[in-house]
Amino acid sequence: MKFTVKYLLYLATFCLPLFFCIPVSYGRPAAKDAVQTAPATESVAVPDHDVQCENNKLAPDWKLIWDQARQLAREKKYREALVQYELLFGRKENIDEARWEYTTILIHLERWRHAETQLDMLTAHNPDNKNYLLALAQVSLAMGNVERAVKLYGQLYGQAPDSPEAVPALEGLIRALERQGQDEALLPLIEQLILRKPNDLNLQKKLARLSLKLNRTGKAGDMLQKLRQIAPNDPEVLLLSARLQKKLGHVQQAAVFWRRLVALEPGNQEGRRQLMLYYRDWGNGSMELKQIEALLKNNPGDIGLLDRGAELNMELGRADRALEYYDCSLALKPDDKAIVRMRHEAQKVLARDFLALVENNGSRMLWHDLVKVTADRPGVYRAIADLLREQGKVAELIDVLTIIHQEDPGDKQAGVELADLLEKQGRVNEARLLRKEMNRAGKINKSEKKKPLLQHIQAECRNLKVTVHQRQ
Repeated sequence: MKFTVKYLLYLATFCLPLFFCIPVSYGRPAAKDAVQTAPATESVAVPDHDVQCENNKLAPDWKLIWDQARQLAREKKYREALVQYELLFGRKENIDEARWEYTTILIHLERWRHAETQLDMLTAHNPDNKNYLLALAQVSLAMGNVERAVKLYGQLYGQAPDSPEAVPALEGLIRALERQGQDEALLPLIEQLILRKPNDLNLQKKLARLSLKLNRTGKAGDMLQKLRQIAPNDPEVLLLSARLQKKLGHVQQAAVFWRRLVALEPGNQEGRRQLMLYYRDWGNGSMELKQIEALLKNNPGDIGLLDRGAELNMELGRADRALEYYDCSLALKPDDKAIVRMRHEAQKVLARDFLALVENNGSRMLWHDLVKVTADRPGVYRAIADLLREQGKVAELIDVLTIIHQEDPGDKQAGVELADLLEKQGRVNEARLLRKEMNRAGKINKSEKKKPLLQHIQAECRNLKVTVHQRQ
């Protein structure tokens, strides 16, 4: 009798609460209920209700722990929820429904290795559960186990291509094959996915992009024609259309798409470079230069662009702009003799243009205005001095050398020549004072003299893209 009473008390205390609060999946894989309808890749699979019991008074402590875990998950306190789930598994480790909820949180937090361990346990209980397999494929791909991901996604899609899981399985298979670089295998799969998602523009663009990559120009053309009707101003559609036309040898039609693209995206580098080459081939220097100016906004240190821009400006009779480009090139490559030579040519052209102003007593005014043209005003004035020297115009030469000396006292050659000319003109006192001043200043190291100028040019080049554009 005593034994029977003790046995009944044991049942009331420990077994009855388990009977009344037992979850649907206790001791077996979770059934296909509301908890599992959404794949693990989409959201945390925690229901909006607590574990149900027929008699809450007999609710065991593990039920309270599970309820607390679910509540924390609903509040997006995922790390705290994980702690509660782990406490739950310490009490009851074979509740697959709880383990699935726990696993989806791990996936959400991208704790892939731990999630894989949980999924291996779940699939051991129920190897045919599609949600488990989808989640395991996702985790495998995230961990770099691409072959396993391909196998799982392919198995899910192949077994039931018309099931609700077919679309996420097909999407996952495409992602996995992309990681493997299996372009040929991807093409028919993307086409199958488009049949299931006919309004997905990104998917259609992916098909066009891949078709173009595989030289399936007919397929790419058909898809792009359809896309242009749906999204005529989509930059990627225009980009792919331009690439296709170029591949087909339709250069002018490609240029139409490149122009539409840069109108939508002025900073598009590929579009600008393609137009630059197009206008170069057609001998349209002005339009080619426009593309170069746009490219320099994002690539101010591109020596090739700077040199070509300077060359075009010289051809177009804009030595002032060419000098800006040469100054910037020289700031990047100060010892490049070819740039120094071409820059000097630009200075000579400017000197000829400004010579008349200097001859009409406008040297000082020109000096102030020249700051808008170049950071190296002394260089232009030295070129002017060369022309005046060749023409024997001594008075004007003295005027120019005086300004060079005042603005660039480190130019010893200009100072000595100025003193000699003053002396020849009978201006002995001025020459004596000038030489005394130069001796007092001492010799100036050339590198020290050039350093501030180089820094100034480098600062100016940062604004080249704005300066050139505003003067257009």
